[in-house]
Amino acid sequence: MSSRARCLLFALCGLLLPVRSAILAQSVAAKDPASLVPAKAPRTLVLAGRAEDFRTYVGTGQGRVAFEKIRSDFDADYLSLSFPAEPRTYGDPEPEVRDSAKADRWRDDQDTCGLIGGVAEAGALLWVGTGDPRYLAKAKEFILKACTWSLDSSGWKKGGSLGATSIDYNDEAHFRLWRKLPLAYDLIRDQFTDAERAAILSHFRVRGKQSVDWIRAGRVEQNERNSLAGKPSSHPIRFMAMTGLTALALWDDFPGQSREWWNLAYTYYRDRFPAWGGDDGGWAEGAAYWRGTMEHAVFQDALIAIGDPLAYHTAFWRQTPYFQIYNVQPYRHTAFGDLSNAGKFNLEPASAEYLLHLSRVLSDGHLVAYANLALSKQTPAAETGLKNLNRTYPTAAEFLIRNFTVAHLPIPTPTPLAPLPACRFFADVGWVSLHSALGRPDDDIHVTFKSSSYGSFSHSHADQNAFLINAYGENLAINSGYREFHRSPHHKGWTWQTKSKNALLIDGLGQKPQDSAAAGRITHFDTNTRRSWVVGDATAAYQSLQPSGRVKSVIRDLVFIDQRYVVIRDRVELATPGKLTWLLHGERPITWDAATATALITGARSTLTTRLLAPAGVKWKTKIKAAFDVPVDPKYADGAPAGFGTTDSWSEQSHLLAQTASAATSHLLFAVLWPERGSQPPKRVDTLLATDGSLRITRPDGLTDIVRFDGEHLDIE
Repeated sequence: MSSRARCLLFALCGLLLPVRSAILAQSVAAKDPASLVPAKAPRTLVLAGRAEDFRTYVGTGQGRVAFEKIRSDFDADYLSLSFPAEPRTYGDPEPEVRDSAKADRWRDDQDTCGLIGGVAEAGALLWVGTGDPRYLAKAKEFILKACTWSLDSSGWKKGGSLGATSIDYNDEAHFRLWRKLPLAYDLIRDQFTDAERAAILSHFRVRGKQSVDWIRAGRVEQNERNSLAGKPSSHPIRFMAMTGLTALALWDDFPGQSREWWNLAYTYYRDRFPAWGGDDGGWAEGAAYWRGTMEHAVFQDALIAIGDPLAYHTAFWRQTPYFQIYNVQPYRHTAFGDLSNAGKFNLEPASAEYLLHLSRVLSDGHLVAYANLALSKQTPAAETGLKNLNRTYPTAAEFLIRNFTVAHLPIPTPTPLAPLPACRFFADVGWVSLHSALGRPDDDIHVTFKSSSYGSFSHSHADQNAFLINAYGENLAINSGYREFHRSPHHKGWTWQTKSKNALLIDGLGQKPQDSAAAGRITHFDTNTRRSWVVGDATAAYQSLQPSGRVKSVIRDLVFIDQRYVVIRDRVELATPGKLTWLLHGERPITWDAATATALITGARSTLTTRLLAPAGVKWKTKIKAAFDVPVDPKYADGAPAGFGTTDSWSEQSHLLAQTASAATSHLLFAVLWPERGSQPPKRVDTLLATDGSLRITRPDGLTDIVRFDGEHLDIE
């Protein structure tokens, strides 16, 4: 089957899935959500009547290795661990005024809460699995003591005060407690005295109300699927799964509140999830933040456990694993959107195991083949134990329960990725991913292009019509910059900005960051046996920082020819004359040959040769910068750990700015980008731009292509 035929078949399947999903949803959506809730507690983790099944699963079944590792680590590190001191406030908590020192305190409090929740969870599960009273005692201790903490943070204005883990002060610290403590309590509720239970529930009642009030203030009930219409807020959306699970856990304890919480979460996932994507499975906040679907999947797993047919029923759930498959390689590289810490990530063991879980639920062997790219070389997340429990998310215990919940579903036989279409257009978020050898990262040329209706909102950047190139096991044309902590000076002043992307500037200006109006759109995508062609319109994005009416159109064509190299055409129309800057960023130094207008990025395993072209008379003024305009916080650049695990080393990277020497109202620019295996560049990429606008490209492999754009048609000879 040809690449074009495979793409068409894939698109047809994507059209049919929403129809099937809609029919299924209509057949079950009429149920009262409360009617699905089991009659007896516990209703989370190990449900009532399943304790013996769990003991078998972790004693002699599939979960034995993971459980024994958790037990071994708990015995060594946590059984005698003293309960941490209650965190205190550290000043104004707003992210807009957070500096490096506050970021450290903010993370430290998250770590403390992650540790407490993780110990309570693991202790409760170990007690169910073994009956050892030592584990029960530790779980009870941590739950009871955490429920003595203050939930009033209003004293921060007068200096350090208690209440630092309330949701309105540090929502991430609250998140790490609230998503675990009620579930651990649910599992061992009968082991508390009446007085202990009363103290716990008194705390839970206040924390739970604060949590739901905060989430509602985040407009989740106004969210719409695949839309910014309700102004979705990242954290309130992410916290919805725990709202549903805490409702199940406290169903008997808070008959009124828990039903309200359950209905809020259930109807959200049934009717409005996700705001960040749609039926194509995309995730507008980016490839790294796609990992947040793990949290939403926890709610779907709860539905599986209680027997609800709505679990994972939508087209989004069936398609979203492919957003990871097409956009994330097993090796470290950059991607669009916010990335943790040192700016790169890869197919991590946690994501791989999550995809293995989804393969069971969705009966999809492609997910197994992709997950094995990581799991064949690294320990499965469920078997990593409890080391670094304070910063591990999700925990090994969570994966243990997740696997137990679907243990009745077989892992499908791996299905090779190679027969899948080499190209994938995620129309719901405006991403296009192109591959030459999908599933074979050492041989793959991977090109990503973005022009999104989500603009630069939330964790997206000002990067409409930007591209990335990874090839032969490393990243070449990168998404530049880091995020030491959210809204750091470097993050705001460089990483958010268009100048850090492989994009254009108009008189030095790009697109407005953190603005939904700074949007783009994919206006054309098609593929045949010789090329994949995508066209992005970023006019609105560039208008966001220019005088009204000045920017008439900004159009970029990207063509992936023979799954071997890339041709880019930029067309910009302005009402008044202006200069364009063509940007290219690399992790390693970029060199420039002015005589041939050629840039070279040389990596350890590959090179990227970029030849720029323009009509006769257009001259280039180029600059290569070896440092960021806004420096990285020194303590991070010096190697201090950041966030939840440093993803790679820090560097200043390299930045090419090629500006047209003269201003004009109409611009036509071309670039030919040739990735090459190995650390030696190809002999030469010869190009000629004819007067009719066609390109004659003499390729390093001895072939010659003539690329001709003609309105809505593209011909390659």
